Amino acid sequence: MKKALLIYNPSSGRQREQRVHQVSQALAVVRSAGVEAESRATTAKCSAVSQTQEAVAAGFDTVIACGGDGTANEVLNGLMLAGSEAALGVLPFGSGNLLATDLLLPQKVEVAARMLLGYRPRTLQPGLIRYHDKDGPQQRYFLIAAGVGSDAELMYRTGVQAKERYGVYAYFLEMFRMTLRRRFPMFKVEWRDQQGCCRSGEVAMVMGVRAARFPGLLRRVRLGAELVRNDYRLMLFHTNKVRHFLNYFASVCSGFNWKVPQVDLAGSAWFRCTPLDGQNPASIHSEVDGELLGTLPVEVSIEPRTFKLLM
Repeated sequence: MKKALLIYNPSSGRQREQRVHQVSQALAVVRSAGVEAESRATTAKCSAVSQTQEAVAAGFDTVIACGGDGTANEVLNGLMLAGSEAALGVLPFGSGNLLATDLLLPQKVEVAARMLLGYRPRTLQPGLIRYHDKDGPQQRYFLIAAGVGSDAELMYRTGVQAKERYGVYAYFLEMFRMTLRRRFPMFKVEWRDQQGCCRSGEVAMVMGVRAARFPGLLRRVRLGAELVRNDYRLMLFHTNKVRHFLNYFASVCSGFNWKVPQVDLAGSAWFRCTPLDGQNPASIHSEVDGELLGTLPVEVSIEPRTFKLLM
């Protein structure tokens, strides 16, 4: 790391009034190591994508995402669009810091910045999701997880103000509200298992995960996924009954991981989701790295091209 740009989201997380001070602390730590470093605030949703591309063109060899998983996702997409060898670094300033947790980075800014200086770039293949929105077919690269169905519906229903006030626990509050609906809509899913055989079924949720560690209430969850593996650990909910969702949540959060009926885990590098006959595709949402995207049809794979992540 010789020249680094810290991109921060001034409205990410619950301590936005402290954001400038936190960035100043991180800058001081990075500069103390002899690194030429600057900071830049995002200006709008997805502005970090173009800001990262500009940073690469200006000769920065490292772009550090100071925010949550959404900010890191935008920086990743900027690096992939630029076709750059610059490395992605992460400092956890957001309400959801799944990537930073998986990288063993603590919440305290100065400590995390010092640890990041000791990390080294590792070449990885990102996830790739193809989906639809009001403008037609779209695609996006991602780092940690992609979800379709009730998981993305949770993102869709959780308000910005709730996330600002309660952080990651806002999702748990909304999850319990959603349980009052009693059932979630089903849709079709196809995936290739680790032997290359095509499987299919109907689910209310499928999530492809690459993280080994999770924060907060999910800290005991162990799915067998890893960032360095070029596949996903799929969570397949072949049920729309709320009790199965709650049962599974209790199972993984407790660390006991008892078997829950109609909930399966599978390894796969590809899956595709499509609507049931007569179903409105726009009724089923998708998300990556905690950011709501679009609707069905959705296809998730591993991108052959690579990027570098400080690990």
